[in-house]
Amino acid sequence: MNKIFKFPWLIVGIIAAVTIFFAAQLPRAELDNNNLRFVPDSDPALVTSRWIDDTFGSSVFVLIGLQREYGTVFDREFLNQMRSYERAIQDIPIVKDVTSLINTEYISADGDAIVVTKLVGDDFSGTPEEIAELKRRVLSWELYERSLVSDDFSATQILVPLTVSSEEAGGSEVTAQIVSIRDIARQMFSGLASVYVTGMPVIAATVNEAMNADLILLVPLVILVVLAVLFFSFRGVAPVVLPLLTVVVAAVWSVGAMPLFGIKLSVISTVLPVILVAVGSAYGIHVITHYLNGRGAAEMSRDEHRALVLEIVRKIRKPVFLAALTTFAAFVSFCFTSVVPIREFGFFSSFGVAAAFIVAITLIPALLIIRGPKLMSRGRLAKDGSRLSVFLADTLTQVARKKKTILFLTCVALAFSIYGFSKIIVDNVMVEYFKPDTDIYRSDGFIRRQFGGSKIVSVVLEADSTEILLHPDTLAALDGLSIFLQDKVPNVGKVMGFTDLIKRINQVFNVDESPEGLRSAAN
Repeated sequence: MNKIFKFPWLIVGIIAAVTIFFAAQLPRAELDNNNLRFVPDSDPALVTSRWIDDTFGSSVFVLIGLQREYGTVFDREFLNQMRSYERAIQDIPIVKDVTSLINTEYISADGDAIVVTKLVGDDFSGTPEEIAELKRRVLSWELYERSLVSDDFSATQILVPLTVSSEEAGGSEVTAQIVSIRDIARQMFSGLASVYVTGMPVIAATVNEAMNADLILLVPLVILVVLAVLFFSFRGVAPVVLPLLTVVVAAVWSVGAMPLFGIKLSVISTVLPVILVAVGSAYGIHVITHYLNGRGAAEMSRDEHRALVLEIVRKIRKPVFLAALTTFAAFVSFCFTSVVPIREFGFFSSFGVAAAFIVAITLIPALLIIRGPKLMSRGRLAKDGSRLSVFLADTLTQVARKKKTILFLTCVALAFSIYGFSKIIVDNVMVEYFKPDTDIYRSDGFIRRQFGGSKIVSVVLEADSTEILLHPDTLAALDGLSIFLQDKVPNVGKVMGFTDLIKRINQVFNVDESPEGLRSAAN
C-alpha cells in the first residue's frame, strides 16, 4: 500500500492522462438507433433482409402524409407545390427517388400497345378538365388506393426511397439528412396541408434527437441530485466534490471507450452516464465517510495523516470491492445475450463500474494525501448526522420487531411479482417509445389510418425459371396470397406486388374487364 501511494501526484497524473485520452474520443461518439441492431447477425430474418436489399435495392422509405382539412388533394396549387417539393429534395444525397401523385406511373393502352406515362404530365396546368382526368385515372386503378391517396381524397402520401440499407438508416449522417427531408416538407406545405412524416429511418432520427435532449437534461440533473445529497450529508466542498469526481471520470472512460471499438450509442447505452453517476458514487462516499470519521478534529502531522489515509484504504478496500463486484457481475450478465445493444451495454457498464471502483480507491486517497491534514469544513454534520442516525436506528428497530408482519408482506409482494412476471409483454415497437402527443406518434398513427401502414413486410417468391414464375397458376397463387393477406391477416393495410401490374395490363387491354382480370383469365 505504501508503495502504491508513495507518489500520489503520479496517480493523479496517470488518471488525468487516461481521462483526457478518453474525453478526446467523446466527439467521435455517434448515435445509432436502427431497430436491426437488436437482431443477431445470424438471425434468418436479418439475413433475408440483407439479401432483399442486395437483390431488389433498399426498402428503406420516408413516408410523408399530407392532409388537406378543407379540401381534396386534387387542387392545382397543392399539386404544383408537390412538384416543387420533389425538386427540392432530389439533391439530398440519400434520396434515391420520389414517388407521389405527381410522378408515379400510369398504365394505359393505345391500340395494341401498352403506354406507360406519368399520372400527372409535365404539361399539367391544373385546369378543371385536367383535374377531372387525374381523378378518373386514380379511381381506375386500385393500386393507388390507400397508397397514394386516402379513401376520401383529403390526404396523399409521398414515398421517398433512400439509397441506404436498412442497417445504415440509423446513423448520424443519415438521420441529419432525414431531418432535412422532414423540415423542408413542413416549410413548403405550411398553410396548404398538415404534414405527417414517419417511417423506420424517421423514427430512428427522432429517437436520436430525443436521446440528445435527454442526455443534455438528465446527466446534469442526476449530477445536481447527487451533489445535493452529498452536500446535505457532508456540508463541505471537498467531501462533495471528491465522490462525484470519481463517477464523472468513470463515465468519461466508459463512454469514451465506445468510439475506440467502433461501437455506437443506442437507446440503451445512452443511460450509461446516468447509471454510473448514480451507482458508482457509492464507492467514493464510502472512502470519504470513513476518512471523515477517522480524521476527527484533532491536529495531525502530514505523516500521521498519510498513515490514516492508508489505514482507511486497507480497511475499506475489501468491502468496497465486494460492493463493486456485485454490481459488476450484474452488468456482466448482459454480455451473454444475443441482443447486440444490450450486450454492448453490458460490456461498457461493467467497465464503468470497474473504473469507478479503481478511481475511488486510488484517486481519492491520493488527493487526500496531497491535500494534507487540513481539516475539512463539515458544517453541522455531526449534529445533523447524529439526529438522522438515531431516527433511522429507532425506525429500523421498530420495524424489526414485527417479524411476522414483515414476512407476510414479503410473501404478498413476492406473489404479486410472480403474477406480474406472467403478464409481461415483450415489445420493441420504437414508435411506442414516445408519448401519444408527440409529432412522430401522431404521424405514424395518421399514416396507418389513412394509408396502407408505416411498416413494410417483404415476401419473396423464388422460382427455378422465368417461365415458372410467369405461369398462370403461379400468378394466380400469388394473387390469392395477396388477397388472403389483405383480408385475413390483422394489421395488414395494403398488399402490393407483381400481379398488380399483370392485372392492370389485362384490364387496359380488355376495357370491360374488372380490376380482378387476372383471376378471371386464370379461371
